[in-house]
Amino acid sequence: MPNTTYHLLTEAEPFSEFYGGAISRWAGNVLRNASNSVVVCPSADDTWKFAAESITLLDGLKRYRRFRGYLSRLPWSFHRLVIQRIFRPLLERVRPGDIVWIHNRPEFAIALTSCVHRAGGRIILHMHNTHLVEGREKLMRQVRVDRLVFVSEFLLEQARRKFPSLGPSSVIYNGADETIFYPAAGGQKNSQTPTVLFAGRLVEDKGVHVLLGAMKLLNEQDVRLQARIVGSSGFGVGEETDYIRRLKANSPETVRFFPYRSGAALGDLFREADIFCSPSVCEEGFGLVNVEALASAVPVVSTYSGGVREIFTAGGGILVERGSVVQLAGALRRLAQDPELRTCLGQQGYAVFRERFTWSLARTHVQEIEKMLSA
Repeated sequence: MPNTTYHLLTEAEPFSEFYGGAISRWAGNVLRNASNSVVVCPSADDTWKFAAESITLLDGLKRYRRFRGYLSRLPWSFHRLVIQRIFRPLLERVRPGDIVWIHNRPEFAIALTSCVHRAGGRIILHMHNTHLVEGREKLMRQVRVDRLVFVSEFLLEQARRKFPSLGPSSVIYNGADETIFYPAAGGQKNSQTPTVLFAGRLVEDKGVHVLLGAMKLLNEQDVRLQARIVGSSGFGVGEETDYIRRLKANSPETVRFFPYRSGAALGDLFREADIFCSPSVCEEGFGLVNVEALASAVPVVSTYSGGVREIFTAGGGILVERGSVVQLAGALRRLAQDPELRTCLGQQGYAVFRERFTWSLARTHVQEIEKMLSA
């Protein structure tokens, strides 16, 4: 019987194309048609079209989501026992040579490593953001896994600086689904009034307020540009927060808001756009939407934000300082007024995507790690 790799999503990550986040998207694309993989998650629907036997639901993860903040204030010995109890049904299935691949939860790795090793399995911790370095240092120093995986060199180097004794590590970049994100037919759009697209969660870290400030400035300068803001406060249907209400109240007439989109509907919006803008003001672990823009041959304006700069080392976009309305407006103005530059950067970015950021490439790296740990 072949070895199995169990991919543990977080307690906040339903396995769903519509309601899930970047980790669900990673699993849905990388593990597609992988007969040896099982997704372990709090809930799931059929949007990723996985066979039922490839998904394991743990109701305890739903409860853990409600009490995680409280548990983090209790002694680790108690917290560890709670995690082990939640994953007991999984641990009973682990056989020699199996791999438990934990996504973005160092505390799961710390609690489960000894149990998995006793069963003859191997354990991987895959970090999609900065949780490892931002966690309680004394606890995070207890991470002792067989392999660490990061979505960017930025996250790897950040972790190494804080925890020099971390074990073997790899970087696996995220990708984009080429059946959803692909260039518009006919190439250059020649828009009289170009459209800039933002797609993502409408939270302060993503910097939508900076984009609105830039759009106000460009409107005052009579620059022909319109913006589409697509998203909600969470993945899927989110509540309209005070932040979103402020965004809408302070947006110029050149900006329109649209509900959250995913799948083919989101891909269509990328192909309709002339520019994509990701004005993040936080240290992004990677910045998946930027890659989806590259796959759509849409030029990008983004920020010097964590792993984002790695995406554009070979071109495809213009990067500006985080939080700078003036720099963001300047970059958008350049692209709005220069269709040839838009075409050039779009083609450049698409070539970068094909070379570095496909899900098939990520799948190959996963298989290499599985083979190495199973040897």
